[in-house]
Amino acid sequence: MARLKTDLRQIPFPAEFAEGASNAIRKCIRARAGERICVITDRATQHIGAALVAEIDAVGAIVVDFVVEDYTERPIADMPWEILNGVAHSAATLYAVNPWPGEVPSRAQVISLATQKKVRYGHMVGITDVIMNSGMRADFDQINRLSLGLRTILQQARRIHVTTPAGTDIEIEHEPTEFKWIKTSGLISRDAWGNLPGGEIFTTPKRINGIWVADGPIGDYFSPKYGDLKDSPVSVEISDGYLQRVSCPNDAIAKEFWDYCHATENANRIGEVAVGTNLGVTEFTGNLLQDEKIPGFHIAFGEPCGSLTGADWCCRAHVDMLARECSIWVDGQAIMLHGRFVHL
Repeated sequence: MARLKTDLRQIPFPAEFAEGASNAIRKCIRARAGERICVITDRATQHIGAALVAEIDAVGAIVVDFVVEDYTERPIADMPWEILNGVAHSAATLYAVNPWPGEVPSRAQVISLATQKKVRYGHMVGITDVIMNSGMRADFDQINRLSLGLRTILQQARRIHVTTPAGTDIEIEHEPTEFKWIKTSGLISRDAWGNLPGGEIFTTPKRINGIWVADGPIGDYFSPKYGDLKDSPVSVEISDGYLQRVSCPNDAIAKEFWDYCHATENANRIGEVAVGTNLGVTEFTGNLLQDEKIPGFHIAFGEPCGSLTGADWCCRAHVDMLARECSIWVDGQAIMLHGRFVHL
């Protein structure tokens, strides 16, 4: 049976979404009159998709919109051709979809195509009402200035040391000639896609060792399932970039995380280390899309975005791990103490 296409212009949304939607359309992807702008959303977030469509209309651009359940079952095993075709023939795309377990590969299809076709791409996976009214209202010009400065410092770095009050103690080796720090500050270009809300710089580490204690949210579907893990932190031991042990007061979470990191090749390997730079975000909400942008440091197992960072491997999974009150030293010089930037 053919599915009926959802008309997002008929979906109501809160008036207070206007500022965040305006930032997304006018500031972040810089939509212009006459351009084709693609919006991909789903049933859970279609009211946010509707706000984005309304702002695209206001700009005078041409809307190409999709609600994924109109085209496929969930979880999305393979992104439907109609959606990929919409991305390929648009100047910019926003992916505002609630994540389901197992959908990392289908999201990667969209990102890969957008990168190949030089589409300005904003990744809003996991977007919520709270984020529309907080992180998406940030000053992205200010975030961009901070991110540029930090990228200059970190690209030249050799060693990075990170600690937290919960017990994180990580040593990272960076090789400037091999790996690049990538800025995703919310100002999106044809040459580099970015998460929205923006506010992050990241790379793939050459080498990483130590203990990481995630006492904030963790990524992929864990974030909507478990939220903020302040009272049940996940501790991982990392040796030469690979996961060795997992522990958590909740044994079920520890087992689920271990199984996730061993379900596909390279999912037990650190693919990303990152610094959050969104000064408009001050506390964890339990939603990774915004929480990973809070000023601090985080790591991720799995997909390293090698086409950007320089990593020569890939993975069908990606799970971030966030921590509170990070202190960061770059080649012995502190740039952050207990979650606050210093000497910048």
